[in-house]
Amino acid sequence: MATDRAFLKTLAAEWSGHEERASQGLPSWRPAPGPPLPVSPVALHAQLEEVLAALAAMRPDIVRHAGRFVTSAWTLKDLVGHLASWASEFRQEVQTVAGGGSFDYAIPFALHVIGPNEWNARAAERQRPLPLDDLLGEFERETRRLQDLVLELPPPALYGEASFPLAPSGDPQQTLRASIAMIVLGKCGHDLYHLGRIADFLERLER
Repeated sequence: MATDRAFLKTLAAEWSGHEERASQGLPSWRPAPGPPLPVSPVALHAQLEEVLAALAAMRPDIVRHAGRFVTSAWTLKDLVGHLASWASEFRQEVQTVAGGGSFDYAIPFALHVIGPNEWNARAAERQRPLPLDDLLGEFERETRRLQDLVLELPPPALYGEASFPLAPSGDPQQTLRASIAMIVLGKCGHDLYHLGRIADFLERLER
């Protein structure tokens, strides 16, 4: 298990480095102009599978320490609920865009400064009463639904630019223009970041 967590931390660090390199030279949070990301549907599916495998490897320890506080406000169970709520949000966003729909809400936050704190707090309150098994099940179910979607969508739908409700500038009127492929990669980066933190936390408990 310790080896699995060490691998996960390495994977999360590599992902963070990839995101940093990819952002160099960009004038803002907006995606770089030009052709779509060179990530195939099969590769996107595999990235999501890596996330699922990482959480599954830590599941026994998560269950054992679910009530321990990871931060001053959130327990390990709360953090799993956070992952589950965002898995559902990302899947719904992708499905809405794939179906030609639009959004009547925004999730504002300042990228690399603060997260979408209000949205996260509301989601945490909704998730907190649920059993841990339900939260773990929601994360897996929504991530697998996203896997199915990336394999089913034609290239124009997967790589075409659309409006998503995320508002990284903090202005709810300036929502993100991105592709579904970029949103899926963003979910993977988000999940790996938090899974890396969980791995660190569990490792500290064993010292």
